[in-house]
Amino acid sequence: MRAAAAAAPAHKKSASRGTGGGRPRKRARHGKGDGDLISKLPDDILGTIVSLLPTKDGARTQALARRWRPLWLSAPLNLDAGDLLYKDFKKFSLVSRILSDHPGPGRRFAFNCIRLHKVKKRYAEDAAQIESWFHSRALDGLQELDISFLELEYGQPDKLYPLPPSVLRLAATLQVATIGKCDFPKEVAPSLSFSVLKELSLWRISISDDVFRGVMSSCPVLEALKLKQFPDMGCLHISSPTLKIIVIEHLFQYRREVIIEDTPSLERLLLPYSGFGAEIIRVVRAPKLEILGLLSPSIPEIQIADLVFQGLTPPSVKNTIQTVKVLALDFSRPDLNAVLDILRCFPCLQNLYVIWGGYNRPEMKNVRRYDPLDPVNCLESHLKVMVLKNYGGGEEHAGFAKFFVLNAKVLKEIKFEVCEKIDINKKWMIDQHKLLEVETRASRDAQLKFRGGSSCLGCQSLGAWVRPLH
Repeated sequence: MRAAAAAAPAHKKSASRGTGGGRPRKRARHGKGDGDLISKLPDDILGTIVSLLPTKDGARTQALARRWRPLWLSAPLNLDAGDLLYKDFKKFSLVSRILSDHPGPGRRFAFNCIRLHKVKKRYAEDAAQIESWFHSRALDGLQELDISFLELEYGQPDKLYPLPPSVLRLAATLQVATIGKCDFPKEVAPSLSFSVLKELSLWRISISDDVFRGVMSSCPVLEALKLKQFPDMGCLHISSPTLKIIVIEHLFQYRREVIIEDTPSLERLLLPYSGFGAEIIRVVRAPKLEILGLLSPSIPEIQIADLVFQGLTPPSVKNTIQTVKVLALDFSRPDLNAVLDILRCFPCLQNLYVIWGGYNRPEMKNVRRYDPLDPVNCLESHLKVMVLKNYGGGEEHAGFAKFFVLNAKVLKEIKFEVCEKIDINKKWMIDQHKLLEVETRASRDAQLKFRGGSSCLGCQSLGAWVRPLH
């Protein structure tokens, strides 16, 4: 009896160790440090991870473990002052302290809406502190810069803070730069070189055309340029052998000229919010231009090589642009006649975006028969994708879309981004297919896709059509 009793627990114990029954065996404990696989990575990889974190989170990694303590100081500095303060001069010293403690090099420095005291003495102290930031060794080798200021006096946008000259000390290593709301230096040193800068964004700055040309000539590998609100400039000239993307966003308050003189690599000319601009745009040479828009009747004049639009009306359809593959148009209402006249100028067009805005214009007529003896070339052999933004589903919108359903011979799909107020239900879809005469479509491969959309205008509403700047 005693032997059996003694054997029983031994039997249970042995059963629990086996694989055939009893309670599941407990997992063996990991050895020391086995659960923290990230800490086993090499220092250079961990340093890269830390440098990509927001400033607060990067600094906090020092408290994780002894292994992590030196990493934040040894990793390239990612200092986003927006994580630390906003319109708070009392914490200027926090930025200065971080720059003082970190040995560098710098990866990214971002500080938007920098606000200085109005009191003269405090203003001078703040200005000296800002100037000192860009002399700091922590920003040596800086790759990305994003800096902007607030107006010196609220409500007086013409009073801009002068860009600290020490900022230009970082030019040689910058790869991405965004500079806003400041008075750019009146002269640019001939030795200035943004030798590795690929993306440049300038917004709401006071700069002369001569200085702007000097900046452009100092950017030998620049690929993307975004310009917004240049209030003081009468005429802007852009030339660059390397530029691939130009974004111009209501640059002037009054009618002024943008002249894109010689851009042999330019692929995209983007004009978001074109309905509010006052720019006359002249593209003298851009032999690789593939993506263009938004074009709007509100643009007084746009010229591309020999092709001239005035209020988006071409005076002649004899001049064409063969290179453009993607085009975006911004109209207040459907205007089929105007759109077809424009399409004749782009015979190789593959993707067409039409955005219907909310600003008031006369009602348009969509009654148009297609004349096979006078074909629109892109409808015959090139147009494959069409996107209609803010589609309302009524006779006016449906009549516009139906023309392309019935006449675009190689069309693959039409995407209807429907106004938010419309309930896309089964009955509504059946009615749309009847209005659009889908059964008699010119391209049997064409698919119609409906989805709820947004009434907002602009570059972001085009989705992948625009690769945003950094």
